[in-house]
Amino acid sequence: MPRSPGRRRLLALAAGIASLAGLPGCAPADRAVLAAPGCPEGTASPRPVAVGPGTVHTWLPPFESAGAPPRPPATGTPTAVPGWDDVVSVASTGHTTAAVHADGTVSAYGTGHRGSLGDGDPRRHHAPTPRPVPGITDARSVHAVGQAFFVVRTDGTVLAWGDGFLARGGVREGERAEPSPIPVDGLRDVVAVSEGDLAAIALLGDGTVAGWGVNLTAVLGDRDRTDVTVVDDVRGVTSVAAAGGAVVAATSSGRVCAWGNNVHGLLGVEPTGGQTGRPVGLAAPTGVVQVAGGRDVAFALDGAGAVWAWGRGVQGVLGDGEVADHVSAVPRVVPGLPPARLIGAYGLTGYAVDGDGGLWAWGSGLALGGLSEGAAVRPVRIPLPGPVLAVSGAHALVG
Repeated sequence: MPRSPGRRRLLALAAGIASLAGLPGCAPADRAVLAAPGCPEGTASPRPVAVGPGTVHTWLPPFESAGAPPRPPATGTPTAVPGWDDVVSVASTGHTTAAVHADGTVSAYGTGHRGSLGDGDPRRHHAPTPRPVPGITDARSVHAVGQAFFVVRTDGTVLAWGDGFLARGGVREGERAEPSPIPVDGLRDVVAVSEGDLAAIALLGDGTVAGWGVNLTAVLGDRDRTDVTVVDDVRGVTSVAAAGGAVVAATSSGRVCAWGNNVHGLLGVEPTGGQTGRPVGLAAPTGVVQVAGGRDVAFALDGAGAVWAWGRGVQGVLGDGEVADHVSAVPRVVPGLPPARLIGAYGLTGYAVDGDGGLWAWGSGLALGGLSEGAAVRPVRIPLPGPVLAVSGAHALVG
């Protein structure tokens, strides 16, 4: 009787685990990752979520750079970005911030690194107020990865500029930057691109995940390539996030799957360590509707509004009251939050938006910009003039 492809993969995995278990050089962490359960099968057809239009407020101006005027001191009081009062999507690298306007055009401000202002100038220069990114009239959303920006168009294709390696879909052509928007080949039906640092992770409309960029920790799967590729063995995805050395995804089953490096416990496997490009299923939490990722830390939002955190706990980012560097492979609820409807992350800071649109943050004091003295080990409320629709970096889209 012929065996199904899924059964063949399962038998091959079992054989691999059995053979590696007998090798004296195979560490317990490697064996634990290999023995972890696979990602539950699911079906989903995720669609973009329309928000806005609204205004953009920031509580931390872009990082200063050579040639830029000094950054104003952080006061903890959010201020409106001039001219951004009709915005439907916002994304920030920390140095540069871009926004999509209600008419489908895009603008950006901050310090341009490797063409990240999208104005055709690859030199490092400063735009203190937003300026147009030429040539885009049909943008739906904008996303930041490293020093590159990705605009998802209304037809599901993607335009990119900034860091050339990422903007060209993981294709190396020397160190050339892309200071003007170019198409990312091999991508269609894109719902969103996860914010991150070294690799871009895209959610597709058929519930699969595509990625490109640096693959040192197998965030693109078990393959030796950097260009656009679909990650094997993960389907039915409704939300996906890069979390530093790993990727986390919520599926239509309400479970979280993860793949990549487990040194910070992001795969939910103990003992920590090892890595795999094969998505594994976490035992908890369940009923998950969204995930978010920071610098080697992950968050999940369940249907009841609870926010779960796991991974690298430093600067209070796990919400567990600890500022020392430690690891938790077991997701735990972040205390002190009202029921949330949206989550986000930036570096070592977590964000949650409550049912009334209030924005809460915890973790590194750097991203909080004076809202807390040092790290916030418990969530603090960021004062904004209206309900928050989206958050990126230290910028919030306010309805």
